[in-house]
Amino acid sequence: MNQSILLSISGKDRAGIVRDVSEVLLHAEANIVDSSMTVLRGRFTMMLIVSLEDGGDLTSLKASLAAMEQHTGLTVQSQTLADKEAQYIPAEPDCVITVSGADKPGIVYAVTNSLVGLDISVDDVSTRSRGDVYMMVLEVVAGDKINDLKECLINVSEQLSVSIEVHHLDDDVM
Repeated sequence: MNQSILLSISGKDRAGIVRDVSEVLLHAEANIVDSSMTVLRGRFTMMLIVSLEDGGDLTSLKASLAAMEQHTGLTVQSQTLADKEAQYIPAEPDCVITVSGADKPGIVYAVTNSLVGLDISVDDVSTRSRGDVYMMVLEVVAGDKINDLKECLINVSEQLSVSIEVHHLDDDVM
């Protein structure tokens, strides 16, 4: 029976982190199913869902990851997923929201609070501050609520004095 494990790994950025982690996973017969990786201010972070195949051993995987922590300085957290969680396939994002303007506290809250009010799910968020300029990109699952979303975000844009654009996600955007 396959086991699905969520791994959160972070550390000081350097060449070879992905190789080091994937080597441990290869030897443990763990398959990378989903992943997200990024660098934030010189810190590399990755989240992975791995599937430990029938021949794999969770205790051995954890021991190998602990050894990797010792010699690489990375920090690893692991969590076994319940079968229902492991089998869950979320809806694909269908909109991209871009936000830009003067940096100030509350932008992320205001935008995401408006999404919650419309029961719209966020799939991915990236933010950057460059000097006084703030940029945010969200991938969301809006479904048939895209027009309501656009209307709602006009109000948020005016309240925060930032530019907010909503793009239907299609092959032209990607």
